[in-house]
Order: sequence, then C-alpha cells, then structure tokens
Amino acid sequence: MEYSEDARNFYLNEQNKKKKKEIEEKFDGKFYKSDDSKLTPDIENQFLDNILEFEKHFENAEYIKLIDFIGNPVFKNIDELSESNLPAEIEKVLGIYNGNGINVDILAKEDVSDKDFYIFLTEELPKHETDNLKLPGWTINFIYEEFHPNDKLDAKDAVEDVLLDAVFQNREDGPTYIAKNNLFNPEGKPISKNEFLRGLYSIFDGVGEIIEREFFFNDFQFGNENSVNVDFILRYKNKNYSEEIDKVFNFTFWLCHSEYGGMEVIRYKLNC
Repeated sequence: MEYSEDARNFYLNEQNKKKKKEIEEKFDGKFYKSDDSKLTPDIENQFLDNILEFEKHFENAEYIKLIDFIGNPVFKNIDELSESNLPAEIEKVLGIYNGNGINVDILAKEDVSDKDFYIFLTEELPKHETDNLKLPGWTINFIYEEFHPNDKLDAKDAVEDVLLDAVFQNREDGPTYIAKNNLFNPEGKPISKNEFLRGLYSIFDGVGEIIEREFFFNDFQFGNENSVNVDFILRYKNKNYSEEIDKVFNFTFWLCHSEYGGMEVIRYKLNC
C-alpha cells in the first residue's frame, strides 16, 4: 500500500517528535524552533537517528589514553632525529593520528618549533584521555594551544573583541574580554567599568556603516606588564552624513591573565 506524501510526512513528524522527546529526556538535548527552517521531515528523521546513535554509543563509551586509541604505535625518540628529519617524521605521526580520526593542528605555527611539536605529538598528547568511541565520519580535534596557551593569540582575541564591540556600539552586553575589576584610564589611574566603556565607546561615536575593517598588530610585550600595540584600520560612513572615511586608530592596550584562561583588557590608550 502506497501512502500519500502528506500521510508519510505526518507519520515522520510524529516519529520525529518521539525521538526529540527521547533525546531531551535521556540525553538532556535541546531543540529550538526556527521559522525559516528548510529541514524536511525525512531529513530531520535521519538527523535525529544519527544523534540517537551517537548518544547511545557515547553513553557507554569508556575513557582511553590516546596512545591506546591509535593502536599503540612506537614513535622515534626525539634524540634519534636530526632537525632536518623532523618535518617528515611529524607528517608520519600526523598520518597515524589522521588514520584514527584524530586531527591535530597549531594556530600559531610560527611560535612552535618542530622539536616542541614533535614532543607534543609523541610524548604529551598520547597520555591524554579521550572517549573510546569510533563512528563513521566522527573525528576528534586537538589544538596545540589548548595544552600550551599562547599569550600572543590570547591578547589578539581580547583586543579584537574589545575594539569590535566598541565600534559596533555593543553597549548592552559589553566586551567579553574586559576585566571586571582593576581597570585604569589612559594615564593609569583606577576607574570604574562604566567610565572605562564610556571613554572607549565615545571614540567611535561618529562611525556609521562599516565598509572595511582590519587589524595590524605592531608590538607585543609580555612579562611584569602585558601590552599590545595595534593599528585598527577602518573604512566607514559617517553616522551623520554619507561621506566615506578612511582612518587608522593606533591603540596601546594593557592586559592581564584571566582566571578563566586567556587575557583581559585592563587599560587602553588612543595614540592617534
């Protein structure tokens, strides 16, 4: 017996409701309605089946060291390798990881030597534990900086977030990477967070539609005092008239390490 498309869709929609309820109740899943969703009932049904299969496997998975997960290969000791041989050996090791559904990458490649990366891949990462779960299409991803935070990257993230929130006048939520306490004005005197934000946001009061934006980081200083010098290049339309303006804002930012990881801005100075 053949069913009409409407009847089939009705059946699939009822099945999808049951599967969503199971995912919500058993696995604490959350589903949100979207007015512009183009998901058909059959595609949604397949999608929910994949979620259920993954969650059921994940529920029973045990932790395992990565070296066991990838089949206990024997890596060459770093002392056995010359500097010229390291790149090829790194590729071999990455191939073993990739063959087991594991991707390993570095965000700031210029700051990590081949020697340090090889030691990470063959001595440090293999001791890390993961879920003993292998599914078709399922990959595990690791970033070197998750294990070895990079102050330069963290400072860039903080400065870019603060400047973009300021230029877009995001006054309701405010920048994520501004410290809650111990903020200072450009001269280094303590001020409140409201004063800090008011001064920073006022710099961009005349900015309307943003056409282009770019960051050029000129200098990083880390130690007893952490500071960054950056050119924030903007092409925008003035808020009060349509003239396009090209302007370079040169800032110095001072930062501190956050208790949650990363860095937070505590002071800024507009140089030009």
